[in-house]
Amino acid sequence: MHHQASVLVYLFIGLLLLGQAPAVRSSTFGKPSFIELATTDLQKYMELAKERHADAIKAAQESYWSGQGEEDGEIDAIQLDTYQLNPPTTWALPDFDDEFANEIKVTLGANGTCAQATPIFSPEECQEVIEAAEKHFEGRDWTRLPSGQYDVAGFWIKSVPSVHQWFNGMVKQRLFPLLQREFPEFASSVSHLVVDNAYVFKYTTETGRRTGIHTDSGCLTFTIALGGNFTGGGTWIEGIGTIEMTQGHATVRPGGVRHCGQAVTSGTRYIIGGFTMHRQKVEYNRMLIGLGSELASNGQFEKAKEALEAAILLNPKFDGAYTHLASVCQQLGQQEKAGQVLEYCLENVNPNNGEVAYTLGMNCFNQGSLDRARQCFELCLDLDDCDADSMMGIAQICRKKEATAEEIKWYERIIATPGVSNEVMASAYSNMGFLKVGQEEEILLLQKALEFAPSNFQLRYSLGSALASRKNWKEASECFRAAAGLAEDPEMEVKTLKLLYRVAMSEVQTSNPNGFASQQEMILALQKAMGLENYSKLASLR
Repeated sequence: MHHQASVLVYLFIGLLLLGQAPAVRSSTFGKPSFIELATTDLQKYMELAKERHADAIKAAQESYWSGQGEEDGEIDAIQLDTYQLNPPTTWALPDFDDEFANEIKVTLGANGTCAQATPIFSPEECQEVIEAAEKHFEGRDWTRLPSGQYDVAGFWIKSVPSVHQWFNGMVKQRLFPLLQREFPEFASSVSHLVVDNAYVFKYTTETGRRTGIHTDSGCLTFTIALGGNFTGGGTWIEGIGTIEMTQGHATVRPGGVRHCGQAVTSGTRYIIGGFTMHRQKVEYNRMLIGLGSELASNGQFEKAKEALEAAILLNPKFDGAYTHLASVCQQLGQQEKAGQVLEYCLENVNPNNGEVAYTLGMNCFNQGSLDRARQCFELCLDLDDCDADSMMGIAQICRKKEATAEEIKWYERIIATPGVSNEVMASAYSNMGFLKVGQEEEILLLQKALEFAPSNFQLRYSLGSALASRKNWKEASECFRAAAGLAEDPEMEVKTLKLLYRVAMSEVQTSNPNGFASQQEMILALQKAMGLENYSKLASLR
């Protein structure tokens, strides 16, 4: 899902206290050749980062509680284990790297091995949240929140009043006092902390397989297990592996660490996740990456490139800006530069960044460098053996090289992998179906693909064609009727209607071997087989 030799660039460091600009430390290394932004332009972007920080703090204070904490007496009993990340020496967090010291903290006994451990929330508190959430969505589906290529059932806590009220109380009495205690170098007072945002996720095998591997919006992140009856799940953290937590327990980590929520294999898992910020300490790097992403989404690619280059100049050791910059370069038609950015990141910043490796793999694939593309996809799978996108990339390389047997094996591996998105599953089944044209498995594979992508025009059209080739006229008519309603291209819609006409005619003739009493009777049978709207639309074109 997307998805180290030591060469540094203009290393800007500093505690960023009270919103001060990072202090500049000169380096013996020059800036990368792909950086076009002059260092004299950095101040402008740092001012923009301060403005974005101020806006984010204001929005956070309007949405969630902030102020002086009022401990409820529970946190004294809550103890946390510390897991130490061991990243490459050339890598750093986006902001406040020295203050967080690459530490992940998990409540003692979170995996259920310590019966005396105290969770952050009691079982009763967790159950109350679950019941309040389920009551809010009673009789309707949960909203869905995007996470990379995946959509997960969930909601922003501020959107559900009963959960919002409870959560604000817990932030004031328990969560913020605990975070301040554990990270005193980052926040010397509870009043310095604000909740950037918080959510509840509901993982099931149907509504949320896993999240994509990602970093968070917010420099300090928490994940709290609400419980549920499930198997699988857990939070995968790069450099540590999967952390499993029992009900009420929590993981706290820097937001710049790559992680994902693992797929549940059965049952339902509920969690709370959230992001915190410091009122006064500006997250320059994260703010500039966010600015670059927004500019790119609005089509302002040159300005986006400048903002992302500024982020890299400010902190070349954080790998998060490189993929965004490469994507912008691709949008500007600068494919060679995109490759340079990604190769630089893997060679000089973080050789184990799967997102960078996958993006570089796709860039190489599109330029015909298949062997280098495969190396990148294989690196992704070394880091995450459930990375179905990289499996698909290798399968497409096999297709290019006409290695059909190996291509099929990769599709089979995708299908057997837990947590794969509907889109990738549909592609795996349909591509296998196209390799089995004329064989018995073809129709079964295309039908399976449609289970994961029922609104896919090409799949409906292909299945209709496969059924028609076997003279399964009725089933073929049904497929072409559905396909006609999904076609976005008018030319393909007309082509589909014409095929539907021929298949429907074969259907009515086969169903009435003795013919019709009149032409009108035949037309009525044809209209029924095609659907009156389709018949009328095609008739109007003649």
